[in-house]
Amino acid sequence: MGKASRRRREHRLGQSGPRPLALTFCDVDFERGSRAHGRGVEPAPPEGWVIGRAGLVHAEWSGEELRITGDELVDGSRPASRLINALHGKQLVIGHGILTADLRAAAMVTGVPDSLLKRTIDMLAFAHRIRGKRYPAGCGLSALAKANLRDPRTKPAYPSSAPGLRPGGGMHGMSPDRGDNDPREDALLVARLWQTVITTRALAWGAGSPSWTHYHGNTRPGAPAGAAALSDDNIAELTGQQPHTEAVEWAQRVREEGRVMRPTDFDYLASRLALHWAKDLPAPQQVCELADTLQEAGQIPADRHLGTEDLLTAIQCLGPRQNLDVRERLLSDRRLTKLLRENLSIRLWEITHPEWMKLFWETRKLARTTATDELRLSHLKLEQRKIRGRVLDVIE
Repeated sequence: MGKASRRRREHRLGQSGPRPLALTFCDVDFERGSRAHGRGVEPAPPEGWVIGRAGLVHAEWSGEELRITGDELVDGSRPASRLINALHGKQLVIGHGILTADLRAAAMVTGVPDSLLKRTIDMLAFAHRIRGKRYPAGCGLSALAKANLRDPRTKPAYPSSAPGLRPGGGMHGMSPDRGDNDPREDALLVARLWQTVITTRALAWGAGSPSWTHYHGNTRPGAPAGAAALSDDNIAELTGQQPHTEAVEWAQRVREEGRVMRPTDFDYLASRLALHWAKDLPAPQQVCELADTLQEAGQIPADRHLGTEDLLTAIQCLGPRQNLDVRERLLSDRRLTKLLRENLSIRLWEITHPEWMKLFWETRKLARTTATDELRLSHLKLEQRKIRGRVLDVIE
């Protein structure tokens, strides 16, 4: 019996039910250092972040039960384009911060198709809108998980390298190191959050953090926690039956306001960077020439082919203002300055030597606890200075 005949027979016998809704839950990790945190540190908008890897959890929703069907780790070279390719299809794509951060970073180095945006739901943007306040206090994944699932998130909310975000400032009250948590863990947490919100038809959010000042410490209490019942329209939005407002207006909001969530503050630097997405730029010929020069001098492996995404990733590794400067020069066909050429050359070396960079960052973390690793770190820093010297000598 053919598939069509079997379906007609099942329908006559009343055995046919609605087709399950296909979903992919997504969480993205960014490279160390690209997300600047802390007091006195100029924050980089998502357009200045570098995607490191992503975790995907695939599932089906029957209308009553969420069934996990598989998972996937997007890792290795060119993770941004590989992530976009992995999200290809007709399934609903759900993440926490996927529109407010993840796809904004991806668009700087690879194309983000409209067909993907139409299928994307951001739980952070949704929670912020339901909460109805100016800022998304209490809408982080850790806070939402605690408020809705009564289950703490495995991954700490902030890295220990951001002491300025800790109550009281300085080194007091530092959070644990974020470690090397598998992004599929957070993707699964988003899946559980989505299922709970759908089945309970309610969304709860956490309390905001107390405000810290230089003079009085934690003198201002944070915004209170709260909850709201969800309407039929809200549920339809979360299940893809109605448009997700932030997804529909995503490109316009990012380019005109530098933000996705409303109401919130205008971000001039983010909006300027968003006018220079990968699809808007010509081939980065000057960066390609730098890479060729380094490769000919043996500073980049001879068998390593650098495509456009690799070259744009090197630009992403610069600070956000230098990132913008390089992109504006590429768009207007102006020559890169000596400083930009030097910094880009160093970043090209770093992205083509991921094993060395991984060792450096791991040793830097361990150096906080053991004298042996502190000594190893000093040797690596000396080697780093020599490497940078050789790289800069090549491009002189």
